[in-house]
Amino acid sequence: MAFVIKTAKTLRNNWKKSTFAAVALMYGYGYTKEYFETQELMRVYCEKAAKYGDEPIRVDAEPRSITVILNPNANKRKSTNEFEKYCAPLLHLAGICVNIIKTESEGHAKTLINDLQSTDAIVVAGGDGTLSEVITGLLRRTQENTSGLIPVGILPLGKTNSLAKVLFPCGEHLEKVRTLANATMAVVEEVIKPIDVMKVEVMEGENKPIYAVAGIKWGAYRDAEAKKDSYWLYGGLRKYATYLFNGYKNNLTWNCKAFMYYTPPCTGCSNCARTEPQQKKWFQKFNKEQHPSYANVINPDCQTTSQTDISTVDFNLSIANMSSNQEAPKLLVNIGPESVDYFGFVRDGWRSENGESRNVKEVIVARSVEIQPKAGKNEEWLSIDNENYELKPIKVTLLPKLIKVFCNKENENL
Repeated sequence: MAFVIKTAKTLRNNWKKSTFAAVALMYGYGYTKEYFETQELMRVYCEKAAKYGDEPIRVDAEPRSITVILNPNANKRKSTNEFEKYCAPLLHLAGICVNIIKTESEGHAKTLINDLQSTDAIVVAGGDGTLSEVITGLLRRTQENTSGLIPVGILPLGKTNSLAKVLFPCGEHLEKVRTLANATMAVVEEVIKPIDVMKVEVMEGENKPIYAVAGIKWGAYRDAEAKKDSYWLYGGLRKYATYLFNGYKNNLTWNCKAFMYYTPPCTGCSNCARTEPQQKKWFQKFNKEQHPSYANVINPDCQTTSQTDISTVDFNLSIANMSSNQEAPKLLVNIGPESVDYFGFVRDGWRSENGESRNVKEVIVARSVEIQPKAGKNEEWLSIDNENYELKPIKVTLLPKLIKVFCNKENENL
């Protein structure tokens, strides 16, 4: 009893040191627990990958090879370390020949696609921007000829991973490791599904099209999101601080004004069906895949163009059925309120950071959308797949089932 009393007095008289020691002990326990859980999780996935590597191949066949486009600057330069710890071991254990090419600057991934040699798959190790560059490079080179195009793998190693979150739901800490392992095993298991892609064409000049899968954002909330990293001093609270400190600033786009022209969704007809060029590139394997013919399908509504005036603080354009193949392909345009006060801006901004939807005034579904911004006083920006672009008149066209991506087996038929 005397020992207990003496210990209690010592802790009370040295409460600062005691508190520090307790916090350090709790942190050390949490870190150690997470470390061993991560090692155990990776052991299970490594054993699973090794089974594929132990499978025999024909004498006249070559081992499967993939090309990894790795963005070393993604997610604050953490991508390379995470790839080497959680993704590369699984690929090697599965007996896959891995060729890693690192990007050196913005836009470099599009250039790398033109210089690639023969490969069985392209795996994007980065975020939304890197994925958009790779898909853009592929479709520009083939001129949208996708007959037999090799599949694309997605390793969510970036700061924003919109499509990967749909294909491989992501969490924090241990769940993030599980997500990376699942995304890697999807490449190993070769389960693929087709996804829709947005073709974004700038209507001024002779610019080449951009192909996107995450969406287009314009307005005050987009501008606030772009400033998020400047509040790094607040650590995990910076995503909340950006809305608190920007609610009164005039340099955000508080008034998005434009004319918008759009056509209704269409399941496929002679008007909107794509015609595939006959010439195939090196990464388009010969196959017997049959594409539906819409030459004799007539849909007079497909060519109907509607017009609306936009005046909002929040404009979002995305692919409506990214997680499902059962719905008709369509673009989803969410138009927010015309104005918002400070507290509403902060409230909706925080809601979006927690995965909830912001206030939407009008929802429009379409197959193609043309946006003609009205001239403003200040220079404005929009985001295409979370990459910044100067605001200009653009036309967005939905291209259904254009790219094949690797996915989990349970998501194959969704």
